[in-house]
Amino acid sequence: MNTENLEHINCPICEQDETQLLFDKDSLSVVTCKRCRLRYVNPRVSQQTLEEGYVETYYPPDKVERIHTDSMEWLQMTERLTELEKHCEDKGKLLDVGCGIGTFLHLARERGWQPNGVDPSKSGITFAQEIHQLDVKCGEVFDANFPDAHFDAITLYHVLEHIPDLNPFLSELRRILKPQTGTLVIEVPNGESLQSHLQKADWPYVHPRDHLYYFSARSLPQLLQKHGFRDITLGKPRRVSPTANLRFRLRRAATSALVRLHLGTVIRVYAS
Repeated sequence: MNTENLEHINCPICEQDETQLLFDKDSLSVVTCKRCRLRYVNPRVSQQTLEEGYVETYYPPDKVERIHTDSMEWLQMTERLTELEKHCEDKGKLLDVGCGIGTFLHLARERGWQPNGVDPSKSGITFAQEIHQLDVKCGEVFDANFPDAHFDAITLYHVLEHIPDLNPFLSELRRILKPQTGTLVIEVPNGESLQSHLQKADWPYVHPRDHLYYFSARSLPQLLQKHGFRDITLGKPRRVSPTANLRFRLRRAATSALVRLHLGTVIRVYAS
């Protein structure tokens, strides 16, 4: 990899550069902050290189069709929406950051939400606009210029680990979320899951080129507290399947036990 396209950063939580190497993968290093224990890629691929690759190639036509017709995708989005509604009293304005082809927002609109979305993928946004007739914008959340205190809920499912500059990004979400009553939902791979500890660099979520951070049930709340979020709770993401056979029920029970111990594959956090 061309080192000219790499950039060195400080820990976004501590804003210090005191790290320990965890492992190398794909010619990049994953380190852990000695102060707050956040795991992240350092040095990393430059932001411009990341954006160019995502905008043009993330949602090719065959992938769009596969996602749109996948029953597991619809079940997963329904599970996310159902838990969101347990944390929100009113179904108001909803912003899905990284909305992709719009499946989640389509379901939310059917259940009474006022859906909005942003995503840098041109093909993903085009599908959401043309097929689902959604109010979504192509670009970053900064480009949309949303008003202050505008949204009742903001969701980010497997997005935050891709964001190069976390602090300005979270400050913008704080600005456009309604204070006190608004809910921020973030789901990310769990960098301290049982699977990540066992597999290390071979863990399927380790993509150091574009998965820049590996949060935990401790480091993610720390980051949110830094931006004024106080009421922070961990969600309970559930395994889904089109068939509820014995094997699935056993795997779902095991997943639920790992989630309670903060060792599940993903972390879902609610904050206001």
